[in-house]
Amino acid sequence: MYQAVTEENSRKNLVFGLLQQALPRTEPDNYAWAFDAARTLRVTVIGRLTSSGERATVQVLCDAQFGPGKVVVVT
Repeated sequence: MYQAVTEENSRKNLVFGLLQQALPRTEPDNYAWAFDAARTLRVTVIGRLTSSGERATVQVLCDAQFGPGKVVVVT
C-alpha cells in the first residue's frame, strides 16, 4: 500500500510539472486532482485549458510519461 501511495504522489507532482511545461502560467491554484478507485489520476486545470488542443497536448505528455490510462486530463 505504501508503494502505491508513494507512486501516486510522485505522479501527481510530475503531472503538475508537465502542466507547467505545456502551459507556463499554470499556478497550483489552477490545478485540481483526484485518484479514482482504479488509481487513475484525474486532473482538472481550472480556467487554463482554453482549447481541446491544449487538453490533448497535456494528455499526450502524460501518456508518454506514465503510459495510457494512468492520467486523465479533464476540462
